[in-house]
Amino acid sequence: MRFVALLGSLALALAGCQTASNRVPLEQVADVRVGEISVVLADGAQIPAELRDVVAPKVKAAMERHLSPRLKGPTAVRVEVKVRSITIASEAETILIGGVHAMEADVTFIDPRTKAVLFANNSFRNQVGGGGGVGGLVIDRAVLSAPIERVTDGFAFQYAELLRPSEPRS
Repeated sequence: MRFVALLGSLALALAGCQTASNRVPLEQVADVRVGEISVVLADGAQIPAELRDVVAPKVKAAMERHLSPRLKGPTAVRVEVKVRSITIASEAETILIGGVHAMEADVTFIDPRTKAVLFANNSFRNQVGGGGGVGGLVIDRAVLSAPIERVTDGFAFQYAELLRPSEPRS
């Protein structure tokens, strides 16, 4: 009975994830381009110790890769990313419940001349699946890119989609 309650609680927790809507006017997004990206870890950030040194460069590279091609306006802005947490599913989680890799961060666009905040998204969160069962673990660890690569790339892609959705494919 406790196992069923645990699974029910887990299902509710995972169902709580939602996609944020774009609260930034498209004309404002159209006016900016990436001038600089700064990534820091928030005070008290919940990040596995073995990932602390690699998080900032990976987040920066992923944000550059996904934001720069989409934001081509005349105004260069500073993008500040403050990473709050990164969760990488353990091998036991992946086998037993499927596991999820997740990242949460605050993202702020700042005009470098005036220091004014142009727009911000606090606690933006994204998650990517970590496989399921023994087979999922094998695929997750042996075939796919490293979980930290997937979670940072997924975060940057979803944030870029939030700001300026991709053109529909025909």
